[in-house]
Amino acid sequence: MQSSPPPVTPDSDARPRANWKSWAGAGLGLVVLALAAWGLKKISGQVTLEDVMAEINATPAHLIVFASLSTFLSYVVLVGYDWFATRHLGYRIGWPTLAAASFSSFTMSHTLGITILTGGTVRYRIYTREGVKPADIAMIILLCGWTFWLGIIFVAGIGLIVSPTLAEPIREWVPPELEEWTGALLLGGVVAYTVLASTWRREFKLLRYRFTIPNGRETLQQIAIGTIDLAFAGGALYLLLLPVAGIPDLLTFLVIYAVAMVTGALAHAPGGLGVFELVIVGLMPDADKAGVLAAVALFRLMYTFIPFVLGAGVIAFLEAKALRAARAAAPPAASPASSASNH
Repeated sequence: MQSSPPPVTPDSDARPRANWKSWAGAGLGLVVLALAAWGLKKISGQVTLEDVMAEINATPAHLIVFASLSTFLSYVVLVGYDWFATRHLGYRIGWPTLAAASFSSFTMSHTLGITILTGGTVRYRIYTREGVKPADIAMIILLCGWTFWLGIIFVAGIGLIVSPTLAEPIREWVPPELEEWTGALLLGGVVAYTVLASTWRREFKLLRYRFTIPNGRETLQQIAIGTIDLAFAGGALYLLLLPVAGIPDLLTFLVIYAVAMVTGALAHAPGGLGVFELVIVGLMPDADKAGVLAAVALFRLMYTFIPFVLGAGVIAFLEAKALRAARAAAPPAASPASSASNH
């Protein structure tokens, strides 16, 4: 979305703020969270904490290592979100800054939820120091979100067509071949948008902000980044699930993982806590519930909590570095002696 924004003034500061849409989303999140609490209460009657702990202790060490590696690669790919967004807007920001902004913002939003206020604020603090205009930072957040959605929709479309077993838990209520038609609709939407991006190059105007959507080649880059990220992140959890009886094939699971991620995001609960677990367990009814919950607990540790601590450390380091730079750039205070000599 190549932009030509106006000069930024204090009145046009685009620092992420809550609005009525944020509150509406929070209300929807409370509904989803309440449903998740109800579902988890039902699940808790079928599995005990002792069962889950036993499954965690029984998880092979090599699977934990491979899952950790897959998690690491997922966070490496996440840098591509910020790389794509900043380059599209005409900025050439160094990889260390891109990595710091991407990692710290995503770890905050993954753990705390409400992406626009958590990850958005982190990006604002980092990118404004690099000369990025506040209005462009809002567009960076939008582009990162759109890259995520393109990957989710693409993977879900492929998965529902190639391995349509997602609707097994609700088979008796859904029409036949619903998954294939849904998958075709999702893929058709991605293809239609890519064609539109390739052929319709009109400039859009939002208030005084002008932009164009990514072109066809850039859209393919977004799809690739979002898909690879989803494959590594979902693959990490799938590796931890391998010892569990009754899990589906990888492609079907990636669709389930995508649904769980989206539902957790809608809940606005910290890290989708409770909602993510409910969707994963609910959409794999044949899998051992204790084993699934054990795998999700390990996944949360390596994908959410450990990166959150590291991300907080990155933010603290950058803030301390910025404070030292500001102090070094500040003019030295006049001493009392020199002040008296001026009189």
